[in-house]
Amino acid sequence: MRSIQHMRSVLILAMVIAAVSAAGAEITTETVVAEMNIHRVAAGLPPLRQDDRLVRAADSRMRDMEELAYWGHVAPDGRSPFEMIRPSGYEFRYAGENLAAGFETAELLVQSWMESKGHRANILSPLYQDCGVSIIDGATTGRSVGRSVVVLFARPTSPSSPDPRLASSQASRQ
Repeated sequence: MRSIQHMRSVLILAMVIAAVSAAGAEITTETVVAEMNIHRVAAGLPPLRQDDRLVRAADSRMRDMEELAYWGHVAPDGRSPFEMIRPSGYEFRYAGENLAAGFETAELLVQSWMESKGHRANILSPLYQDCGVSIIDGATTGRSVGRSVVVLFARPTSPSSPDPRLASSQASRQ
């Protein structure tokens, strides 16, 4: 069963890669997710799925940073990025965030994340299955070249989304 799911993931990823190659390396939500999924599938993980609720949360997060003119994982008033997720209607068990600014291509953006221990851990975490991406031209703190990107990663609390660490420990006991 797992090999069929993995083969299906690889096929989907191949189609996404073909679409990304045809469209070029422009930073879009689709190219950012496709680039992250290349690394996930190569690591034997299922691809991330974009969830509209997380997209709304990422957009809210980006707007908040623009309105308050900051760029960071914690708002000036101490709020965490995850406080933007629950109002979107996504109840999460696990969540993470990647930020990047000043990039021109999706490949360079994701490659820089893969060279950063914490960002790489988010992209390759088996705890995450969904994501939401928000992108703006420039920066949230003023004029800048390139694009700024917020990615929120999460796994819902629903029972249909079991903790992969529990599933692997249960499988090892059988």
